[in-house]
Amino acid sequence: MRCEFCGHMNDPGTKSCATCGALLTLTEASDQVSNQAPGQAPPQTSKQESAPTQYTAPAQYQPSSKYQPRDRYSVDNDEPRPRDTGRAPTPRIRKFMPIIIVAVIVIVAVIVLAPLLKSSGGVEVKDSISFFTDSGIVVVSGNNNAKTTIDGDLYSSQRSIDGSKAAMMIDYRGAKGAELWFVTTSGSYQVASGVLAYRLSDSGNGIAYIIDYSGSKGTAALHLYDTSAKKDTLVTDAAQYRDDGVMAGICVSPNGRSVGYTGGYNAAKAEFTGFIQIDGKAPEELGSNTFAVAISDSGKYIYYNKSSGDDRGNSLFVRSGRNDVRLISNMADGTQLMLNRDYSEILFNVEDRTFISRNGNERERISGAFVLALVMPRGAQTGTNAGDLNITVYGSKTLTNAVTRTNEGLAYISDKLEINKISSSSNHASGAFISGDGKTLIYVNNNGHLSSIDPTRVGDERREVGRDISAFVATNDGKIVYYVNIDNELWCVKGNGTPTKVSDDVSASYLALSYSSGKLFFLMDYSNTRGGELYYSNEGARKVKISGGDEVLQLWSTPANIFFITYDDEVFRSNGNESFTKFEESVALS
Repeated sequence: MRCEFCGHMNDPGTKSCATCGALLTLTEASDQVSNQAPGQAPPQTSKQESAPTQYTAPAQYQPSSKYQPRDRYSVDNDEPRPRDTGRAPTPRIRKFMPIIIVAVIVIVAVIVLAPLLKSSGGVEVKDSISFFTDSGIVVVSGNNNAKTTIDGDLYSSQRSIDGSKAAMMIDYRGAKGAELWFVTTSGSYQVASGVLAYRLSDSGNGIAYIIDYSGSKGTAALHLYDTSAKKDTLVTDAAQYRDDGVMAGICVSPNGRSVGYTGGYNAAKAEFTGFIQIDGKAPEELGSNTFAVAISDSGKYIYYNKSSGDDRGNSLFVRSGRNDVRLISNMADGTQLMLNRDYSEILFNVEDRTFISRNGNERERISGAFVLALVMPRGAQTGTNAGDLNITVYGSKTLTNAVTRTNEGLAYISDKLEINKISSSSNHASGAFISGDGKTLIYVNNNGHLSSIDPTRVGDERREVGRDISAFVATNDGKIVYYVNIDNELWCVKGNGTPTKVSDDVSASYLALSYSSGKLFFLMDYSNTRGGELYYSNEGARKVKISGGDEVLQLWSTPANIFFITYDDEVFRSNGNESFTKFEESVALS
């Protein structure tokens, strides 16, 4: 299902976008495949922690028979997405023990901290980890030229919110579990075997994982692994587990040192108990029919779900010190939660209203907006827990002073919770980019025209950048914009200057802007069966052909690299410049 708000192609049945967190039930009408290559999701439009923002206008597309069976992969965040593993779907929220939320982490890849993004107080990233599979081996592309090969079949992977670390399961064998591996930009090592499910913390410094499942008791051993100290700790041998390959009712703090879980399930009474372990101390009870949804470092803020045990349903609370505040009563199935990087702020919707709670205090209403997601600068960190309760963590200092996607269009929310609605934007304006300083918003308006505005200034006059837009990308400062129009012409706009034509016959689905060199890579004369020719342009200058860049079927960028894959399934890589070398042969992206 394609997300109308960011363009990400989600797996069938997903309730919220794995990239931006938008509820897909609100966007089903736009579930069309864009003009992408076979098996590829449309490029992302609001970049959160990787490459330049790219918008692609909806279009019908029929894949060629040769490549239709390929696993779907995406240039969303300009990184191949995990393949569909065929695991059990996320169950719907239920009362008592089955109420526990199943949160399958889907976190995009991008790495290593760089200067702060001024608008959000977030951190930009520069490097990346990518996974490929090749005939029973996993090939990992790390920082720049790093390459690691591991024997086995990749089952799943998760990445830290900054992308500098990852965890993956290799050779999954059902009840026997799988090998759990820890990956960095330069190498990898095995953590444990017989692993049934796992959760990587936001920082990547901790991994919670499940082993030794007892079907008769419905319990398993929960371990917490410190990736910095390479130390493994048994939290409990009686954590509740449903043998479905996911981490139900288990959450990990950003630094990986605290964990929440459930146990003591009584089938006769349909009761269970929530527990929390903070910084390695002895576990303590959180409450009956209660489980932690999110825990900040050192347990400063604990968000938890409590069932009333009757038709009043479930409530969401936040605990700060000795103070417990009810945020949502009778919480609806599919409720979306948005957290900032230290979990001191939470943004959520109740019916048609949006609220925020700051520092564990009572909720405050954000008038005039139903917020679906934040529009983050290129390279800003974001991670999403996709489940019945959808949790998106934004790597920003605050959830205010930000451009948001609402059900009525784009809007800017100040720290005083004042709303500045962006003119001529709508809930169908899926192309949106915000610069790192937060002063330049570039978006596709209702007429398909590319517009630029300062969202922080109420009544700022909108400037037209281009018309009849099919796709666009922009540098992080917003000073250089490339766009492809409906006539497949590639244009470049510098600052407030006039557009300069770069090329004809350009594929709107493949615009890869290098982080290091600032060069734009693109495909010309593209066909679904044989691909296209690879070119680049430096700030709108004359296009230059890439040697060996013929019959290119896929093109994408990461913060560290530019990749392309040919008709013969060969992957080539560069460090952001025009010099490509063969990375691997006969691969499938994972």
